[in-house]
Amino acid sequence: MKRRAFLAAAGVAVTGTAAASLVTGGGDGDATASALVAGSLQSVAGEVPDGSVEAHGSVTCRQYVLDDLRDPDALALADPVLFEGIAEPTLFATNALVLAGREGALPEDWRAAVRRDDVKVGRTDPQQDPLGYRTVLALRLSDLDADEHLPDMPLFPETSMLRTLESGGLDAAFCYRNMAEDHDLPYRDLPPEIDFSDPERADEYAEVSIEVNGEAIRGAPITYGAAALTDAGEPWTESLVTGRDRLEAAGFTVPSGFPERPR
Repeated sequence: MKRRAFLAAAGVAVTGTAAASLVTGGGDGDATASALVAGSLQSVAGEVPDGSVEAHGSVTCRQYVLDDLRDPDALALADPVLFEGIAEPTLFATNALVLAGREGALPEDWRAAVRRDDVKVGRTDPQQDPLGYRTVLALRLSDLDADEHLPDMPLFPETSMLRTLESGGLDAAFCYRNMAEDHDLPYRDLPPEIDFSDPERADEYAEVSIEVNGEAIRGAPITYGAAALTDAGEPWTESLVTGRDRLEAAGFTVPSGFPERPR
């Protein structure tokens, strides 16, 4: 059996209530592997056979494992740096940050949505998931005044933010492209210099950073990683990372050469 390598210090414990979503993967038999996954992977991970999926923000997933609050067979997160002290991940997909909105409530210019007082824009918590800290970093890279606009954007759990938007509680929200497509929402692409989609712009993205649970995280191209933490998790993880058609149909990008195995 594989053994998890825990950090000597578990870091800041998860506090408060974290919204979760549970789903059983496709397949005719009972689930044979438990998977803890990023909120943006919830739908596509739920299509992987023979697994039960619990979704949270990736920072929360990491902390649950480090604090021994969850004991999953597999872990799939939206930022490879969050595997440090847990496992060496296989990289399997990329994504882009966008601004999604309700039909008729989303201005053509994403900057106008942020600037206008009559457009309620939501985001996720940077202390809970990479989507949250990438939203902050994107605004810092943009020509907008991030410090002026961020306090006006309410925080929501990654697993429920777009449902709030669909019900009318928000006009727009920063999310990943696959999330907007999964919910069939109109969205505005952000410029590639701030949407974290372009590996060629890695140095530009790294010019900004944010502190998460006491650690500095620099901007970087969005990359998803997955690792089996037990023998039971290996088949499920392999199916997730090699499911190119499934991932692309769900709105992810799978670069040539992926999945990229740990060396």
